Amino acid sequence: MTVTQTEQTEQTPENEAAEPAVFGRLVAIDPLDFDPDGGTEKLVIVDPYNHRKKREKGDTTEPDPALIASVEEVGVQQAIILRPQEGERDGQLGIVIGQRRTLAAYRVAKAAAQEGREYRKIPAIIRDDLRGVDDEALTVSMVENLHRRQASAQDDVDAAEQLALLVKAKKVPKARRRSLAAAIGRTEEELDAAHKVAQMDAETLEELRDEEIEFDWVELGDYDEVKDVPNAQVTLMRAKAKDEQEGNTKRGAWKTAMQELRAKKARTERIETLKAELAEKKVTTVHWVWNWSYSTARPLEELVSKIGMPMSEQGHGETCEGHAATIDPDAAEVVWLCVDWKKHGHRIAGAAQGDDGDGEPGEEEAAKAEAAREERRRVKVNNLAWRTARAGREAHIADMCKDKGEAPADVKDLIMRTLLVSDGHYVHYVGSQEHGAMLAKFLGDERLTRQPKDVVASLIKKTASKRYWWVLFAHVAGYFEAEHMKDDAWRGEPHYHHGPSVRGRIRPATAEWISFLKRHGYGVTEVEAETVATAEQEAEAEAERRAEQERQREQREAARAAWKAENPAPDEDEEEVDDGEEDYQYDDMDEEYEEPAETVENADPEAEGDADADEAEEREDVPAEDDQEDGEQE
Repeated sequence: MTVTQTEQTEQTPENEAAEPAVFGRLVAIDPLDFDPDGGTEKLVIVDPYNHRKKREKGDTTEPDPALIASVEEVGVQQAIILRPQEGERDGQLGIVIGQRRTLAAYRVAKAAAQEGREYRKIPAIIRDDLRGVDDEALTVSMVENLHRRQASAQDDVDAAEQLALLVKAKKVPKARRRSLAAAIGRTEEELDAAHKVAQMDAETLEELRDEEIEFDWVELGDYDEVKDVPNAQVTLMRAKAKDEQEGNTKRGAWKTAMQELRAKKARTERIETLKAELAEKKVTTVHWVWNWSYSTARPLEELVSKIGMPMSEQGHGETCEGHAATIDPDAAEVVWLCVDWKKHGHRIAGAAQGDDGDGEPGEEEAAKAEAAREERRRVKVNNLAWRTARAGREAHIADMCKDKGEAPADVKDLIMRTLLVSDGHYVHYVGSQEHGAMLAKFLGDERLTRQPKDVVASLIKKTASKRYWWVLFAHVAGYFEAEHMKDDAWRGEPHYHHGPSVRGRIRPATAEWISFLKRHGYGVTEVEAETVATAEQEAEAEAERRAEQERQREQREAARAAWKAENPAPDEDEEEVDDGEEDYQYDDMDEEYEEPAETVENADPEAEGDADADEAEEREDVPAEDDQEDGEQE
């Protein structure tokens, strides 16, 4: 649709002759009369002196999805500025201000026309006074864009504050909220986070815009919470890029990064609190040292007294002038130490007394002590990281349980396998108090903590049949979290006899659960990823070990067959001679021994007696050391 001269005259105010037309004439433009490529057949083009006109480099004219969604919902609300063209473009109108809005309206109108739907026209002001005045047209375009950039930070804050009030008042119906969100190019999730953005200072928003960092309102609210943590901005940008690369619409990597940044912030605050407490008690504090071997100071846990007694914080503080404290930055806890353990007559725990009486350990003892110290630190740091990841993981599970649709096939498979197998860990979980606590946490109903029948009945009654799987998933998820994701699960299975200091392989269920959640949008933490990788390496090693056992077994069978071929069996009338040699052996206790399949009724008593005698003879041939070793492995 083109704007005729008659339409232009009708829309011109009566006092136009008395007042210079600096404000132009208001008209309505058909978006399909716009030519983005600047041809000569359409009425509207981009003015050659538009500040945001496409260049060979640095094109910033593309409308973002938010703007297109807004135009589709409510149309272009702010009039664009046009000016008449000259020369070969005479009769056309050039866009001075509003190129992105026009392009967004053009794309919306084009899609609507193809589908046979109606679309809105664009309000436009024609500035005849700018005809042929190129420098002023460029200036107007530049000033408009510069002012828009400067005001955008405060505009976002104001808009967020108003929307936060609407959302908090809960006077906006859900359908209307969805429409309102689309109109301003936001999502309902962003509307819920609007109150966080409303509390942000304009300087922070402006800083992000200057650095061309595009965070939505949810991300802005999160960033404002942890912006003081070192490298927070870089960490979150990488997390967002990872989610976009993986197509993770649940912000898995972002949520995990936020959980870790919150933990760092909490540790920093905890360290400041500890410093204040130590200063109040007038305790001497020293800087943290990563390797105490190169320092005159040593933590008390590594020291003993002259007579070899362990040293406590209280006892050392009362008897030693070298009593001091430092703060472990990773664990955010106080570490008590002696600033000069040699000077005050202490010894390194486990080290032999030196010739000069100073208790200095030898190189081998020092290396062992340093290895033990690093292992303690690794366990402490990983335990902390594992516990930190739990909050984010459980929040992700709770979000999954809120799904109102049909559960995916792998969710159903996991539920069926867990319920039908019902191993010892599952039986233990069902009978524990954690069962109800996990259900309450994942289903958002504290009444489920004790699992009263009326509450369970109410839950079943109000749950749609297609959501039954998600209720069962909350039950299964609680089992995995309670039984297979304990604080030290990353270290492997603790030995049933020697205790947690001796660890076995990582439980397959632990790695399976982490991998399952990752497939469903959960952002795996570093310690969780290392746990899965270690479990996979252990599984490969176990598979290779079993394959080697099978290969050796096949070799033995082949050798036995070859021997039988070279030494035929005696005739039936000849008595078989037992040479007393074993024709088989077990390489590992993991090899399973299968009992003969014949029943008791068909068994020959005399044959049983001979078998028992042979078995006793074989047991006598087995060395005692092998028995002890196999017992420990079992």
